Amino acid sequence: MKIKENLACAIKIIRIYRSVSPVGLLWIILLSIFIPLLQSLMLVYTEKVGDSLAGGQANVIIFLLFIQSVLYCLTQLFLLANNMLENKLNLKYNFHLNTSLKEKLSKIKIALLDDTEMHNRIVTVQHIIPQIGVSLLSSILTLLQTIISILGMIYILRNIHFSILILLVLFSLVNILISNIFNKVQMNIYNTTSEDMRTKEYYSQLFFNRELMSESRMFQLHKFFLKKWEAVFWKVETPNVKLMNRRSVLASSIQISINLLQLVMLIILVNTSGSALSVGTFILLTQAILQIQGRANELVASLSHIHQTFTFLPLYFEVLNLPEEEQDQGREFSELKEGIVVSNLSFKYINSSSRILEDVTFSIKKGERVAIVGHNGSGKTTLVKCMLGLYDEFLEGSIYYDGLPISDYNKDTLRNKIAVLFQNYGKYPLSFKENVIIGDLKNRDNEDLYNQALKSSNSCITISSLPNGSNTSLGPEFNKGIDMSGGQWQKTALARVYFRDADIVFLDEPTSAIDPISENEIYKHFFGISKGKTSIILTHRLGMCKWVDKIIVLEKGRIKEIGTHNELLNKESLYREMFLAQSEWYITEENMVE
Repeated sequence: MKIKENLACAIKIIRIYRSVSPVGLLWIILLSIFIPLLQSLMLVYTEKVGDSLAGGQANVIIFLLFIQSVLYCLTQLFLLANNMLENKLNLKYNFHLNTSLKEKLSKIKIALLDDTEMHNRIVTVQHIIPQIGVSLLSSILTLLQTIISILGMIYILRNIHFSILILLVLFSLVNILISNIFNKVQMNIYNTTSEDMRTKEYYSQLFFNRELMSESRMFQLHKFFLKKWEAVFWKVETPNVKLMNRRSVLASSIQISINLLQLVMLIILVNTSGSALSVGTFILLTQAILQIQGRANELVASLSHIHQTFTFLPLYFEVLNLPEEEQDQGREFSELKEGIVVSNLSFKYINSSSRILEDVTFSIKKGERVAIVGHNGSGKTTLVKCMLGLYDEFLEGSIYYDGLPISDYNKDTLRNKIAVLFQNYGKYPLSFKENVIIGDLKNRDNEDLYNQALKSSNSCITISSLPNGSNTSLGPEFNKGIDMSGGQWQKTALARVYFRDADIVFLDEPTSAIDPISENEIYKHFFGISKGKTSIILTHRLGMCKWVDKIIVLEKGRIKEIGTHNELLNKESLYREMFLAQSEWYITEENMVE
């Protein structure tokens, strides 16, 4: 099964190499054949030069030296061409592999990304892409070169005593076997410590995380995290150091063995050839021993890299074959005409044993303003992601837009008419204006819409405080950008929502980081300009619920109650309990107790 899987992966990756640059692939294969042939031919002329030295014929020696020099120059030129071609192909292959992965991630079902195991696999694939590009191709071609070189040298040495060839082959096999054992140990260390390596990297990055530095300083966490990093550092690095020491011992042993092997071979030659041993044959043998040793090391290295890469290569193609959203299928959605119905909806995450949503049913009419409230973990955000079509594999039930299941619509056309502010919205290292207009790129040049978005989100004050106004780069990481407060960022994200030409709006905690005065102004703007739009707001700030048409209360993934602010407040309800709990903080001065 493993052989079939590796063979299938090999065919796929070769097809990628061929599709990206067929001419480049052909040339690099040809160079990989010519280079070892030239090197073997140089060995032949090395022997001839050595033998000619004994004859003393100057013109013959000069001619042979000239041929040897030409062969050497050609070899170096071919090696140069090979390296330059590898560099060019490396860019093309890495670009293609990264582009394919990024395009896949833009289409993959969001629910899969919420699975921790799958997320770790995707991160792993991102890190191994350099290994499966030109690096893998180079290892395969090095393997081809090594085989051609060894076969060429065996052919050249065929007339020397058979025992020498046997010794060379046995020595190479032992070298390959021992090195392969070390590579397997190295691979095993990598597999057993991969999670610890990620943990070590995580603890290390904590010391460079700008957002966490203040908290770490105030809670005096430096020594705490340093100890954690130290513990995992030694756990990861100690096995590698031990293996490196063993490799050093092996390398020294091999060099000593080469010297002894050369001594044994020369003794065999002297005993079998006597005085007939030529200078050329002596030079040929010593050069052959060194080249075979070098080629054996290259063979081991290439086999090791191929083995390691093929361990992860199936994972790359597994990610590329993950289920995608159906982007281009289904009916076009132009606008919401009737409303949204959630019917008997039940949902759970991949590899989760418990349901996040259980038998959720409600309806929202076109133009209705609805608040969804509940305790943390009640399923509010999950419900919204289902309504947005980001999660589409329900255990039971369905979601309908204008009487049709959401799965019947073309997702792109549906999302064109939806604006959404997630709780974890994007803070992009772009200019302030770019952070707003990415809400609807097809209207990027609409200045009236842009200015209206700023006014509705109360962002005009934010712009006035920026050194370059709308063109100020945000985020201190790039372009000498500046950072903004949480409230300023949230207003910017709201402006992004307002900039989108949408008739359905989802807001998840839209004012959680905004001061009360700005919050009041923002909601006044929102409820003013959202007339005729269908609005769904997730919030813990229950004061704004007085202005919505309907309140949906979730508790542990189920609908607890539905009604208006007054209806729910005038009866024993979870909403009333939550509202009164918040109201206790807003007491008048005459009710204060000393």
